[in-house]
Amino acid sequence: MICGSAGGMCMAPLAETVVRALLDGLAEGVLAVAPDGRIRLVNGAMAQLLGTPRARLLDRRPADLEDGDKWVPPVLRRCLETGERQAMVLERAGRRLALTAVPLPEGWVLATARDITELDRLERQVERMTQERERYRHELAGLRAGQAGRAEVVGSSLAMQRVMDLIRRVAPVDSTILLLGESGVGKGVLAAEIHRLSPRRSGPFVRIDCAALPGSLLESELFDYSPGSFTGARREGKPGLIEQAHGGTLFIDEIGDVPLELQVKLLHVIQERRIIRLGAVTPTAVDIRIIAATHRDLEAMVAEGRFRADLYYRLNVVPVKIPPLRERPEDIPVLARTFLDRFCARYRVERTLTPEAVERLVAYSWPGNVRELENLVERLVVTLDEREIRPEHLPLPAPGGPPVQVREIVPLKEAVAALELELVGEAYRRFGSSVKVGRALGIHQTTAARKIREWKARQERTGRG
Repeated sequence: MICGSAGGMCMAPLAETVVRALLDGLAEGVLAVAPDGRIRLVNGAMAQLLGTPRARLLDRRPADLEDGDKWVPPVLRRCLETGERQAMVLERAGRRLALTAVPLPEGWVLATARDITELDRLERQVERMTQERERYRHELAGLRAGQAGRAEVVGSSLAMQRVMDLIRRVAPVDSTILLLGESGVGKGVLAAEIHRLSPRRSGPFVRIDCAALPGSLLESELFDYSPGSFTGARREGKPGLIEQAHGGTLFIDEIGDVPLELQVKLLHVIQERRIIRLGAVTPTAVDIRIIAATHRDLEAMVAEGRFRADLYYRLNVVPVKIPPLRERPEDIPVLARTFLDRFCARYRVERTLTPEAVERLVAYSWPGNVRELENLVERLVVTLDEREIRPEHLPLPAPGGPPVQVREIVPLKEAVAALELELVGEAYRRFGSSVKVGRALGIHQTTAARKIREWKARQERTGRG
C-alpha cells in the first residue's frame, strides 16, 4: 500500500487506488519528497529494500533520519541543490542498491532504488566464464598445435634433422629459445613441438602474434590489469596472456615487431619471471617457459637501435635457425604427402600426387615456404574433381627459363656480381620494394635495399636509368 500524508499529493480515490496498485507492483523502490522537504510517498519495494518500516520514513525530512538511513540525504540533497538527476550505488547489509533522484515539477523530487546484487553476481559470473573460455581457447590452440606439430615436423633433410636434434636436447629444460627463420618455415609448429616434448606439456601453450596487434593493445593482451586501473576496466581485472601461460609455455611470435617501449617490460618478465599488472604496484610471480620467434634480423635491428640489445641477449640463449624450404628440397615430397593425407581425411576425398607433379613441386623455390606448400595442397584437394594431381594442375611458374647468353669472357667473380645485380634489378622492376625483393630472392630486406642502391647506381653510370 502507498502511504501519504496531509499536505502530500491529492487525487481522486479511483486514481489513487490505481497509482497505489501500480507503484506497489513495482520491484523498484519509489520514494517522493514534497516541496516542504518531507517524505510524502513510499512504496512497499522501497521500504523492503531499505529494511526500514514505512512509518519511519513518511513525514520525515531526509536529513533527520536515523544513522542507518543516512543513504537517503546525499542523493536527494545533491538533486535538490543542483536541480539535476543524481545517481549512486550503495552497499547496504551485503547488498548493492542503485539509487537515483530526479527533480519533478513544482519542487518535488522522486527517488528510486533497485537491488543490483544479482546483476553484479551475474556480471562476475560472466567475467569468470569469459576468462575460463579464453584459458580453454589457448589450451585448445596448444593441443591443436601440438597435434599438428607431430604431423608437420617431418623431413629427411640433414638440415631439419639437425634442427630436430637440437630441439630434443633443449626441450626438457627451461632455457629461453629463439626461433629464427623466414615467414612460413614452421616456427609456430616447432614451438608447439618444444612444448609437447617438455615437462610442461600438461600446462597451457599460449601464443601471441606481436605483428597482428598495435603496441597499446599488445601490452593489454600480454599484461594483466588490476580492478579500476582505467575507465571501462572489469571490476575484477583481467588476466593477460603471460599470466594465462602460468605453468606452461608462452610463445611470443614475431617478437621483432614489439615496440621499443614494450620491450623494457618484456625484458623484466624474462629476467624476473614476474609481472606487474597495469594499474598495480605489487608484482606477481609467473612460472613460464618463453619461446620467441622472428623472421627479422634482430642483430641488424640492435645495430640500428630498433631492438634492445639486453633483450636480444636474454632471448638468444638457444637460437634455432630453421632453414627455408628451398634449401631442403628433399623435404618437399614428404611434406606434400603429409598435407595431402590430412586434407583428404578432413574433406573425405581421395587424391594422389603423380611423380611428375612431385618433381614440379621440388623444382619450385617456395618463397612462402611450408605455409605456401600447405595452402597449395589444400587448394588442390578442394578444387580438383580428378583423383590424380598432375603437373598441369599446379599453379606454379614453369621451371627453368631461357639460357644465359655468354657474350664475353670475364672473371667469374665479376660475372656473378653482374648477374646478381641484374637479378636484383629485375626483381625490383617487378615488385617495387626492397621488402618484396628480399622475400622473392630469399635475402634480408637490408641486403636487398643495399643491392638495389648498387643496381640503381650502375644504371645511372651506364645511362640505362
